[in-house]
Amino acid sequence: MSRIWTIVAKELREALPATLFFLFLFHLIGLTKAVMLDEYSFTALRATGATVGALIVAKAILIVEALPIAHLFSSRRIFQILWKTLLYGVMTLLFRLVEELIPLVSKHGDLASAIRAMYGETSWALFTVLALWIFGGLFLYALTSELVKAVGPDKVKEALFGGTKRRAG
Repeated sequence: MSRIWTIVAKELREALPATLFFLFLFHLIGLTKAVMLDEYSFTALRATGATVGALIVAKAILIVEALPIAHLFSSRRIFQILWKTLLYGVMTLLFRLVEELIPLVSKHGDLASAIRAMYGETSWALFTVLALWIFGGLFLYALTSELVKAVGPDKVKEALFGGTKRRAG
């Protein structure tokens, strides 16, 4: 039982930064979507969807990080950041499409009808703008993650929150 708890604790520790980042991002996106669609309320269902989305994307990031394909361009950090942004983006785009399809499947009864309805009912301009926001957020996440790896978490904590070392002067 102790070994299982150790594995679960490690997974939670690894997923926490991505979860917090995407929790914030998806709630902002949900709020933007509500305002754009003239639905000036942020319902519990929308908040729950944003929270579940953040958890799913955080887990998808952990899965991508575990794949050998995620480290194809490890010689130059900028290529690694762009490559990971693309991989994270593809996973997130799939999630967004499924997110749009779920209510349509329940409304229209089957997947084929839901896809046809999605093609006709979805505001593709809004979908595209939200996808751009997500890709921007994914880029910032990948950039920050790689910079923390390069500099080291202790130096980042010291730079952000101050260290115990004080200069005399």
